[in-house]
Amino acid sequence: MLVQHRVPITVTALIAAALAVLIDLIFRFSNYRDLLHLLSGAGAVKFSGTLTLVFLQMVALLYLLLLLPRLLRSVVVLLFVFVVIVQFSYWLTLNQFITSTDLFLILNVSADNLKGAISSFFKPLILWYTLPYTIFLFALMFVPVRSTFRKSLALSLLPVLYLLVSNYALFLYAAEGNFHLNPMTSLLRSAFHYTFETLREYHGPREALPALNTSRQPLNSIIYIIDESIRGSNLSLNGYPRATTPFLQSIESRGRLRNLGICVAAGTSSYLSNAYLITGHNAFPDNAFRTFKNPTLFDYAKKMGYETIFIDVDSGYLSKLLETAPEGRVRSLDRWMNNQSFRDWQIDLETTKDLGIARYLSNLLNERGGYFILVNKKGLHFHYRNTYPDDPAFTFWKPVMEPSEPITTDPAGREKLVNTYDNGIRFQVDEFFRELVSKTTNQNYVVLYTSDHGQTLAEQGQVYTHLKPDKVIVDVPGFFVFGGQYDKKESLTGIFPGIRVSHLNNFATLLDLMDVPMSLRVRSYDKSIFSLTAEDNRERYYMSGSLHGSGDYVVKMVPTPADEGWGVSRPAGNGPKAD
Repeated sequence: MLVQHRVPITVTALIAAALAVLIDLIFRFSNYRDLLHLLSGAGAVKFSGTLTLVFLQMVALLYLLLLLPRLLRSVVVLLFVFVVIVQFSYWLTLNQFITSTDLFLILNVSADNLKGAISSFFKPLILWYTLPYTIFLFALMFVPVRSTFRKSLALSLLPVLYLLVSNYALFLYAAEGNFHLNPMTSLLRSAFHYTFETLREYHGPREALPALNTSRQPLNSIIYIIDESIRGSNLSLNGYPRATTPFLQSIESRGRLRNLGICVAAGTSSYLSNAYLITGHNAFPDNAFRTFKNPTLFDYAKKMGYETIFIDVDSGYLSKLLETAPEGRVRSLDRWMNNQSFRDWQIDLETTKDLGIARYLSNLLNERGGYFILVNKKGLHFHYRNTYPDDPAFTFWKPVMEPSEPITTDPAGREKLVNTYDNGIRFQVDEFFRELVSKTTNQNYVVLYTSDHGQTLAEQGQVYTHLKPDKVIVDVPGFFVFGGQYDKKESLTGIFPGIRVSHLNNFATLLDLMDVPMSLRVRSYDKSIFSLTAEDNRERYYMSGSLHGSGDYVVKMVPTPADEGWGVSRPAGNGPKAD
């Protein structure tokens, strides 16, 4: 009827928008119902207002679509269908549409990590959710074009202005994490929120350190390794029943490793944790932009005479800052190495994985001392099957997932998931340290090792691996590995037994290893690991979501004693243990 009769574009847009909202209500009825049960009277009024704004946003979007000429309209319709597929992929995996924080992470992770996320999120069921939207969107392609280009341009000004103003109102007055309505307007809201948040961020230089008169040339080297997606309770070093870290256990028995047990990560995503680990900030969320203002570890290391090197093959937090604002956000850096750097050095990380980094580190250390090196390893970001060689010698537990196989939560699927993950740890963690320690002849070095976050491993039916506020995601390892002639090894062996360590303790620990005087420490950092006692960190906090607290974020804590099952992992299935 709409196609055959000259119905005004506004009426067509209204009817189509109502249909879009109805489709969303049908597919996500339980979400709407659960939300309304939780809302107070005032909250219900606010939600009604938000729903009205979003409905009118949908009208504006479809009105703009109908103003377009046929060819351009067909392109936009295909884009809308793609948006619906992506949004429902996200919803079926994480029970939410994409937020501004998710959008930020999507735009700031490496292509490999993004590919792994897509392979874990996409399910054939999504096509069923997409079908009604596809039908009504393609029907709009047949609505006649009734305006000239100049007239269409004039008519588009008001709806575009409404989309801008309404989304700014939502940014100011409606918490993004409350509820997202309709896949298309939801992504638009996230894009506007991301833009507004970026505009209000701090963009100036980091604070300077006080002057320090010193001619000190350090003889030792400090390596800070931040791994990717390593769950601390899956290391046999921490009591896991499979031998995932036999080499690390062997050097512990020889007095070359000081284990800190299961630590609590600062965040549930790489960006969050790295922001806190590298700047020493210790408040959640960072609504004062201290992670952009604080001096970094490189600033302190350079001040103390170390040559500073940053190795990042995971395209993480600092690499993005280096790409966007190299002079202000990251200073005091003598050398920055990424994947291209290793290709230039003819080190094939695709074949050797993180072992190529271990060999490069040992060559550096063997030249001389005096390095401070920060490493963001590739680690075990999903898909785990791509993190160790396709060689039976490195497949200790079977069956394993295929390289593009999605996560499934049935017993057989979970068994393959855990087997594949454990094989990855054996190679990317244990073999990495075997390579590093065995090839390093200059013994005056220390490594502080942790991971940015852990993984869920589908124990509660999750098909997402991290990003959500599940406590299991902040289960990460922490330990020191040091050479036989390291000049401060007494401080490592003297660490108080039974302490509970958080990511927030690492910054001051590294300053202690550098011998940074208190007069040079411009912020009040959390206690160093060397100062912790059994009474400290009875509550260890972490966050999930928006770093700066303007969008969706959650701050939670791991108590003492910890929740039942926290810091514990078990193999799935009854496969044999590896020696």
